[in-house]
Order: sequence, then C-alpha cells, then structure tokens
Amino acid sequence: MSGCDEQKTSEGHCAVDVTWVDDGRGLMIGLRGEFDVASELDVELVLELASRAESVDLDVSGVRFADSTLLNLMLRMADRLRVRLIGPLQPQLSELMRLTGVLARFEADAAGGEGRA
Repeated sequence: MSGCDEQKTSEGHCAVDVTWVDDGRGLMIGLRGEFDVASELDVELVLELASRAESVDLDVSGVRFADSTLLNLMLRMADRLRVRLIGPLQPQLSELMRLTGVLARFEADAAGGEGRA
C-alpha cells in the first residue's frame, strides 16, 4: 500500500476527505479504504489540520482495514479535541477498537451506534 489517493480507493489504497464545517471551528474528515503504516503521513497531515479545529466528525464508515497506525492517530486526535465517529463501523475496525478497549474514547453519531454512551 502506498499512501492515500485523493480520487479513488482501489484495492490497497485509501482516501481522506477534509471539509471545514460552516462555523470554521469544526472539521469533517471522511476516511475510506485501507489504512496502515504506508498511509501514516497522509493521516498525520490531517491530524495537523485537525489541531486547528475545536471538534472533528470522523466518518469511518468506509474504512475497510485499519491497523494500530490509524488507531494511534485517532487516539491522538481524541486527546486534543472532541471526536465524534460517524459510522457504522466496519467489522474489522469495530473489532480492533473493541479488542483494544478504545471505543469509549470517542463520541458516536446516533446512526453510527457505537462509541461513548
């Protein structure tokens, strides 16, 4: 896998879409595809952008695969600001978050179902 592709998420690729919310204090980040160490730099850049926001809506509904690299970056983001997961979580990411016990660190969109109660 070699980093994120802005246009398509073919097998072995990922995409990251970033949109500022109207008030300029919130950020909507959409993740699609497969995330591992090869996509770390792409997600790091998003994390840097997110540091200027007060909150982030993180759409993870399109994440087919994630390893500890993405999970670590998500946790670092949650340490700095309010992160709301937009789902539903795909089975692999849901299992990773459940096994590591980090799901409760995130808020959840009502449609997403999982996250902070």
